[in-house]
Amino acid sequence: MNSSSVEKFSTSSNHALEIATAISANKPIDRDITALVLKLQTALNINQVIEIFYSSLKTELSMCGIEYVYPLLYSHIQEGDKTIYSYRYLIEIEDETWGNITVFSEADLTKDAKSRLDEFISTVIYPLRNAIQHENAITLSANDSYLGLPNWGLLEGQLTREAKLAIRRKHQLSLVLIDIDRYKILKERYGSLFGDIIIRHVYETLQSSLRDTDIIYRYNYDQFSLILSETPASAASTIAERIRKVVMDKDLVDEMNKNIRLTISIGITELQSDDSVDSLYKRAHNALKLAKNSGRNQVKVADGKFLT
Repeated sequence: MNSSSVEKFSTSSNHALEIATAISANKPIDRDITALVLKLQTALNINQVIEIFYSSLKTELSMCGIEYVYPLLYSHIQEGDKTIYSYRYLIEIEDETWGNITVFSEADLTKDAKSRLDEFISTVIYPLRNAIQHENAITLSANDSYLGLPNWGLLEGQLTREAKLAIRRKHQLSLVLIDIDRYKILKERYGSLFGDIIIRHVYETLQSSLRDTDIIYRYNYDQFSLILSETPASAASTIAERIRKVVMDKDLVDEMNKNIRLTISIGITELQSDDSVDSLYKRAHNALKLAKNSGRNQVKVADGKFLT
């Protein structure tokens, strides 16, 4: 099986629960699978899960290598050797993607051996998902995003504080809203994992384009917001246009090595002395809608009370 062929592997089966039920009912169980499930339950992070899983694959199925990739957390783990005989699985639980696993063997697997590998793969899905959630909960306890960015609830509080400070000091402040064009279509066409890569790409572009004092928030799944302190709308527009061009000029590559062009739409507004958080956000949001309704891949600025 060529590594360019990806097998979507999703399951609703929780092996730990099934094994506990089988034991209590005195039903026969697969001892290799049971031993692996029990070991995987002790793992608290992604590296441990892959290490335990690969050790079992080597011992029970004579596999010679494994690779795990999860773009949202920058996870890329490789153990053993890569060969031309590879078996790749996109891991999903209830339409949520948790990365992909590629397993390597010294020779092409027989039909029975491939079925056995599928069975082993099914044991790692829930432990892998749990390990990701556990690590995420520890490192991002104040946030709800895999990128480590604060959510809208925190944005509202931060924006209120920044706005009050800007008005008191008579400084300018701009709010920028960014939407990834046709994100849902791209995700459906190229897969959930590619959707994660898109989000990461836009985030990295924002990070590299902004000052340390600028604040990035994520709201909804495919949208970002920026609080630019001491920045008038004209300067924010220049920054936004630069970000838009960088995103557009760097193609992403899908699983079939096809270049995918990505674009973003951006709405901007500048803080007014009588603004509330709601009025400021609404004006920026209306500017964003205008950018999208005008053909996408552009920047629109709501000046003063315009677009309220």
